This record gives sequence, structure tokens and C-alpha cells, in this order.
Amino acid sequence: MNTPLLIDGMLGMGDTIYQRAFVKQLPAGTYIKTAWPELYEDLPVNPVRSCTTLRTQRKNEHRTKIEFSPPPSPRETKRIFYGPAELARGSIFDAMREQFGVNPAELDLPSFGPAQYTHQKPIAVIRPATVRAEWRSDSRNPDPDYLLQASRILRKNFCVISVADLQEGEEWLVGEAPECDLQLHAGELGIKELMRLVEHAAVVVTPVGWALPAAIAYKTPVFVIAGGRGGHNAPEIVTDPAMNLSAVGWAIPDNYCRCGAWDHPCEKHITNFDSKFEAWLNEVVLSGIKQRAGIPS
Repeated sequence: MNTPLLIDGMLGMGDTIYQRAFVKQLPAGTYIKTAWPELYEDLPVNPVRSCTTLRTQRKNEHRTKIEFSPPPSPRETKRIFYGPAELARGSIFDAMREQFGVNPAELDLPSFGPAQYTHQKPIAVIRPATVRAEWRSDSRNPDPDYLLQASRILRKNFCVISVADLQEGEEWLVGEAPECDLQLHAGELGIKELMRLVEHAAVVVTPVGWALPAAIAYKTPVFVIAGGRGGHNAPEIVTDPAMNLSAVGWAIPDNYCRCGAWDHPCEKHITNFDSKFEAWLNEVVLSGIKQRAGIPS
């Protein structure tokens, strides 16, 4: 009889989405420690409570309606992680290939139902730049003025929804908030509602973070505004050739900093940001919307 396998996985929302592509390749009945069991609910795996102290993860673990399994005993355990050494050698996916011992399946996510927000304009989701007290990565953020510029451009053609989970002393905005038609910055959306929003959006604009793999998984066009700390967050690290990147756009600082420090004063200037973003938006998103509506480009 085979010993049950327990995946001692990473707990970030984005990392959980990345891991899912590998978990899909594991035997049915595998156990996985997670704070986001919803992201595995269509797979034949057994979620195990993580008992994490991380704020957003703990909140979801307490309110989820999915039943957790006790960890099996005896068991084989695989610890999934990456750090500076792993990212110096390759992508997040490369680290996971090595640790899971399998190649990834398609990066996808379950569908959690129809769109919950509708408008006469298509929906655009934007993520503001934030800092978390429990895991500082200030240098990763872009100059928040570019997110503000992007939001103003989006509002010409889209209903813009800005999402975050802010809490005084725990997670806070950097700079001015993006302009939007609906601001959901107090963690109003649970994980299923958040994923539904990304799934049915016409476009997502975000710094490096969970919204990038979520949008790729749902085949939603996504534009990433990079900041610094490129040693951990460069395009070739947070994406992989195994993913469908045809609808992914990037704005990279002119002198992109490849450091790995969370507090480095990285240079974040992006020349002609607005024209670069508008060109991508017209080519990848608006042209498709017009085509589906029968409107000449």
C-alpha cells in the first residue's frame, strides 16, 4: 500500500495558483496544506488546515465552508518553497518542477459562477500598490503614479473596480489610490468572489502579485506594471514558457533593478508609460471587444 503524500505547500494566494498546475499531476487522494482550499476544490485532493498566522490567509481559513482533512500518518511529505537561491537559477515554475518532481499541467482555476458585477461598459480590475507589515516588499511595487495613470486611461472605456484588503497597521496603500468606479479595498470579496471578478473581467492591471497568475489561469488579458526587486519579480521569473502568455503585457522601468532586497531604492521610471499602456490596451483588449461587437477597428 502506497504511503499517502502530503504537500507542505506555500500559502500565498499567487503561489497557491502556481502550485495548482503541479498538484493536478499528482495522484488522487494527495493531501495539501493550504489556506485556500477553494482553489483546489475541483481536484481530487484533501486540503489540510495550515494553521497559519498570516492575516489574509488566516481570515479565509476561518471562514471557508470547505471541510479540512487531518494530515495522514504515516505520510510522505514534500516541502514546496522558493527563495533567492532558487530564483537565481530560474523561474518560480522551475523551482516547483524540481520540488514536486513533475512537470506542470495547464495553469487554470475553477470557475466560481457568472459575473457578479455588470455594467454597460466592460469591467476592468485594477490592483493598487500596497505594503504588508507581515511580508515587506516595498521595492517590488511600481511607482503608484503609473497605476493612477492606467486607471484614468481605463475609465474612458471600462467600468474600473479596484480591489485590495487594507487594514490599518497591517496593509496600506502606497501613494494615491487608482481612480475607479467601485472601490473594494477592505477585503469585501472572499476568494471565490475575487476569482469570479478576474475570470469575467475584460482586463486586469496590476503590480507583480497574485492577480498575474489568476488572470493567466482565466485567460483574462493582464497588464503588469513592474517596479523593482527584479531578482525575484522579473517577467521570466514570475511567468514561464509553459504558460499561455499571449494576453500578458508589461511596463518595465527603463533601468530595471535586478536586486533581491525588499527595501532597495530601485529606479522605477518608465518612459512614455501612458502611450505604451494605451498601445497594448488597443491591440490586445479593445480590438477584441470591438471585433466581438462587430465594430470596425
